[in-house]
Amino acid sequence: MGDRRPETLSESLWREAKALRYDALPTPVVDKIKDLTLDTLGVALGSASLDFGVATRELMRSWNSAGGASAIGESRRAPPHAAALVNGVLAHGQDFDDTHTESVTHPSACVIPAALAVAESRGASGRDAIVTMAAGFESMIRLALPARNQFHLHGFHTTSIAGTFAAALIASRLAGLDDGSATNALGVSGSFTSGLLECVPAGAGSKRLHAGWAAMGGIIAADLAGRGLTGPDTVFEGKLGVFNSFVRGESINLAEILDGFGVHWSVLDTRPKLYPCCHYLQSFIDCARRLRDERGVRPADIASIRCRVAQGSVNMICTPWATKQAPRDTYEAKFSLPFAVAIALHDGCAGTSEFTLENAQRPEIAALMARVNYEVDPSFSVKDMPGDVEISLLDGRIERCVQQRVRGDRDTPISRAELLDKFHDNVRVTAFAHHADTIATTVLNLDTQRDLEALGSLLRGGK
Repeated sequence: MGDRRPETLSESLWREAKALRYDALPTPVVDKIKDLTLDTLGVALGSASLDFGVATRELMRSWNSAGGASAIGESRRAPPHAAALVNGVLAHGQDFDDTHTESVTHPSACVIPAALAVAESRGASGRDAIVTMAAGFESMIRLALPARNQFHLHGFHTTSIAGTFAAALIASRLAGLDDGSATNALGVSGSFTSGLLECVPAGAGSKRLHAGWAAMGGIIAADLAGRGLTGPDTVFEGKLGVFNSFVRGESINLAEILDGFGVHWSVLDTRPKLYPCCHYLQSFIDCARRLRDERGVRPADIASIRCRVAQGSVNMICTPWATKQAPRDTYEAKFSLPFAVAIALHDGCAGTSEFTLENAQRPEIAALMARVNYEVDPSFSVKDMPGDVEISLLDGRIERCVQQRVRGDRDTPISRAELLDKFHDNVRVTAFAHHADTIATTVLNLDTQRDLEALGSLLRGGK
């Protein structure tokens, strides 16, 4: 007999993900996944009645298809792929979802909708959902890590690409696919990866679709593979695979994807957001608020504002600069460095009530935005999502605040109490407000749930 051929990356990734067991998950990983689920569902619940949320729910309703998964705000259950689309769009649409900064992905908005939809439809337990999320988080983050932001710099949304494969892996595991079929599901997913970033400088809202579309695509890929459709087992490393197609010419260390899988948990460094805007803006808002609250800086005293940014963030929050200084809608404001700094300096806060087009058009905010400029700091690493705000005052003084790394990873965690505050703030003006406490309790006790029936009923609007 000849030598057995070496495993492809998709075969190895599936083997590692399939081997994870709930009882072997470290307690911090389980707690982190429950926290991220709470945070993600809070954002999604708060998005259900917004324009993009309504449009996506109406689209799903028009398909008139029945299934066993819950889409937020919809009384009828839907097929898992449809529910994952809706919930993923709701989770990502406000740009209030979490980020794994080193991989530059928004993992929860893909992983959690996919896992909850498939787990509910298959009668899986809360523990099944959690361990499958663990596999999805690790796979999605690790697939993106070797590129070091190069997907974005080449014009592709890393979340949309890596998230499709994570959703396929999640669906394959919950469906009990055999090794060959699961590998095919990952291969088929390569035909569903998408997510051009032209929508950001163009000011279009289609970026809102990327996480939900990835969740849906991965589930459909697993469904097709389970019915015999084949996909390339070299979808990642092949000549025309993911890395050679999307980031051709870059130096990529694919061995990093599997190194420490199930031992060094990347999910622990996934950072929730405290402000409803691009994650690259979070540290700038923190800096602006400190300058206002701790240094006493007031807008009337400001001559100019200089922000130092990481090179890899420029295409998201700085260009085209004329548009960033005069956002045309609320969504553009979420990617505007001058608006984020101005609203934090002027109003002292930067929540869902502040990130509006009306605020961007206020004369006093517009005047402050006009005083903002930026420069690239070559010492900044984009993976840290740093912020640096330097203010020149009319009396000649200079006040500066630098934050080297955005909060939320294992070293600088955001507490569960802060996440609960954010959850309740997101839900307080929605139809879910009257049972927000029940939703939160159910999510934070997900590991005790025999199935996802109770959570699904709450997300549909039941009690």
